Amino acid sequence: MYQQSLDNLQAININIRKEFFASQKIDAPLLKGIKQLLQSIDSKGLKLTQKGFLPTKVVKSIVDVAATEADKRYLRVQTRFYEEENLSANMARVVAESLKLIKVQKGKLLLSKKAEEFLTLTVAQQYVVLFNIMLGINIGYFDRHQEALCVHHSSVVMLQTLRDKDRDFRSSEVYTAILLDSYPMIEDEIEMLELYEYGEKDELAVFASIAETRLFERLFLPLGLVEMQCEKYPQKHKFAKSKLLDTLIEEKYAINKDLVFSKKRIKIFQDSIRKNKLDIKLFETIMYLFAQYTNIPLAPKEDVIKLLMDKHVVIGTLKTSYETLYEDIIQSVLTTYDEFTQLDTVGAEREGLMQEYMHMIDTFHSMVITAKPFHTVQNIQILPAFIFDILKIQYQIDQFTQDFILKCSQVFDEEFAMEIGQLMLLLEKLQKDAKKLKKSKAKFEQGVKEFLQTYMMIILELRTRKM
Repeated sequence: MYQQSLDNLQAININIRKEFFASQKIDAPLLKGIKQLLQSIDSKGLKLTQKGFLPTKVVKSIVDVAATEADKRYLRVQTRFYEEENLSANMARVVAESLKLIKVQKGKLLLSKKAEEFLTLTVAQQYVVLFNIMLGINIGYFDRHQEALCVHHSSVVMLQTLRDKDRDFRSSEVYTAILLDSYPMIEDEIEMLELYEYGEKDELAVFASIAETRLFERLFLPLGLVEMQCEKYPQKHKFAKSKLLDTLIEEKYAINKDLVFSKKRIKIFQDSIRKNKLDIKLFETIMYLFAQYTNIPLAPKEDVIKLLMDKHVVIGTLKTSYETLYEDIIQSVLTTYDEFTQLDTVGAEREGLMQEYMHMIDTFHSMVITAKPFHTVQNIQILPAFIFDILKIQYQIDQFTQDFILKCSQVFDEEFAMEIGQLMLLLEKLQKDAKKLKKSKAKFEQGVKEFLQTYMMIILELRTRKM
């Protein structure tokens, strides 16, 4: 039972972490409800009601341990404990029957041999068995929505999406946006949803609505994989992954924060340049690569490295050192893009993201600031040219035309065009200040930081528009 469940999960690319089996506490309402039901059945069996339902006393005992936040909304207005009126109790019974832990015989509920085997397993092993069956069971039975196979088919990838994101409470619409960004092919199935019950809502809104009930409230919540915040109408309920989900399965597309640009990461690059005696302008190379990777689909890494290597006449181990460092820098550029262009930052505040972003800006700032403003401006004045090249190649917008800013506002929007104009004005001001100043001053350095921040905002905007 357990081993087969584990094999089934691995077959659909869900890898259970070894640490999970050392868990002392597994807070899963549905598992508690099933075990409570099994404990309610003695050797003589549990007598059912005349209509074949669980007795109210047993229903109440299950509800007391298995009711989720979603179920508690209805319990506030219920005083009776009928199985057909309490989803947590009904789900415990239906799933137990699906696992063939119980059977009905002559009006009684009896334990099967599988139930005896199930109860000898550790709590972690019991959970794996339950987790496996729940990913295959027809969850639509518990919500009475339309069939919506697209929701059912997305359960595993939605769960992995939850696991790979930082913990934060988000609405089902936000999770849907993240899901479709990662798996756009799901949208083809979504178009087949029937909309007659939902008024003017479009397919995506209907998908998010069904997913909220079917996946979050009736699958992830009973399994203890998410936590729920009940918002007051008309605000949407929000969900965040639980500690159990982090403990249960491995990350699949996690962002390696060690690769995101920081003072520590830059020092590694600087040490490599110094150690291998490489002729690389690190700051300029990083900014150039940020511009190169605004486009999606991404240019093959080997093509970009070959382009960078054209200016180095080297062979042997020195050539390898250059290529290795360029590859590492490219990986940091792409990882940094992943970190700061995630869709879950839209409509859902992400703790620490802004501080992390400003730390990166400070890092770049420290790379270009010199004692003499003239040298500082020399370090940064190439940056607009990187953006202008991208605008010309990818969007056919030439900086030398009279209506350059107007064209930017037409292709993008007025705000983006203003950012381009702001970048040019900031550079012009810094160039004028550099001619007057003999040494760097606080106001000048703040202007450099503002220039760098504007540059990064523009390339992040260009990247996001291609996603």
